[in-house]
Amino acid sequence: MKRSKQLDQYATSVGEDVLNTIYKKASDLRGLHVLHINTTVKGGGVAEILEGLDPIVRDFDITHSRKIIQLDEDASHFTTHLLNLLQGNEPGEISAADREKFLTWLGQARLSEHEDQADIYLVHDYQLVPLAQLYPWLQPAVWFCHVDTAQPNPQAKRYMQEFLDSYQLCIFNSELSVFPEIQSQLAHVITLGIDPFRRKNASMARDHGLKLLQQCGIDTQRPLLTQVARYDRWKNPWQAIDVYRLVKQQIPTVQFAFVGAMEATDDKGAVEVLHDLQRYAEDDKDIHFLYDPAVIRDDEVNAFQRYSSVILQRSTREGFGLTTTEAMWKNQPVIGTSATGLRTQLVDGENGYIVDDTQACAERTLELLQRRDLWQQLGQNAHRYVGKHYLLPMMVLSYLDALEKVYSRSIQQSSSERSSNSDRNTAAD
Repeated sequence: MKRSKQLDQYATSVGEDVLNTIYKKASDLRGLHVLHINTTVKGGGVAEILEGLDPIVRDFDITHSRKIIQLDEDASHFTTHLLNLLQGNEPGEISAADREKFLTWLGQARLSEHEDQADIYLVHDYQLVPLAQLYPWLQPAVWFCHVDTAQPNPQAKRYMQEFLDSYQLCIFNSELSVFPEIQSQLAHVITLGIDPFRRKNASMARDHGLKLLQQCGIDTQRPLLTQVARYDRWKNPWQAIDVYRLVKQQIPTVQFAFVGAMEATDDKGAVEVLHDLQRYAEDDKDIHFLYDPAVIRDDEVNAFQRYSSVILQRSTREGFGLTTTEAMWKNQPVIGTSATGLRTQLVDGENGYIVDDTQACAERTLELLQRRDLWQQLGQNAHRYVGKHYLLPMMVLSYLDALEKVYSRSIQQSSSERSSNSDRNTAAD
């Protein structure tokens, strides 16, 4: 089988045994066509994952194609409410009228049986979970949940479960997010991973990184706290500002940057969050909001993650948190929270910190600012931890495992149906 130059770069990191397992699985799936269906072309975790997978599976002669179902204003309003219930366990309900309105909209020829043919259909995230039921020809289908569903609102969970029987497999980002009602053979966890050879994660000279920070308005002679994330309420940027303010009482020269390019077209609330943050910052010149995708590109994100003094990730909910993985790879001990995806990656006191309280987070931040030997040691541990658990080949292997499960079941089902039809024909004769 043709080797993947990109994958072979990882031989010293993950070992030849892992690579050989990947190649064997890929060989058995050669020629497969997977249609990925989601709501946005760029921005967010889905796009990040596919950007990592696409070039490698292309080397395997596995075809990826995309179908984007862009939400209109009403659909976006419904799915935002659903997310708040599903991820946040907030009180509330899904009204029958809103539910039917959304399902009617989603069922209005968003997909074409003639134009959208594939061997496997992979439906991404909570917004589109009804698709396999609304379009019965969408088989075999897989649902991939990217959000934190460890503590869902019961009604939102029931809504999701209404549609899961139409899927041959349900994928989650962590064991903690798997609905316990799903049979074990129908649930699958994909270990996400980053590509350290990608521009956003590649080595960067300190002089160049500091120059990029200066171009973004940062005084590189002073300490800098940074959170890299979407402008989203679940990323809890307000607490990051509160932490900065507490730290500033002890270190008046400290600065804070919130970095998140507004690329995701399905993220209707991002502008509202930004405007609220700007009001909350009260014209503090040491608080920087970076959001223009023409300014915040891969190099700039790399520079902020690599050369900030301390990285915060104050999410209250997190399906996984690839920006945390990226920062850890760059030798940053992230100060995170007990959100599901962050607990998966951070080992408190060993490769970063897990603290939910604002005051405690500020104390940990001061500790890392004042004890750079500790910051360096934890950062080295973080880098090694990502190298062992969260590099791209591990995600590729998990992904191929999922495709293998679904494809083999599809073949078995087809064989069984042919056998049943043959038996009926014989009986008729």
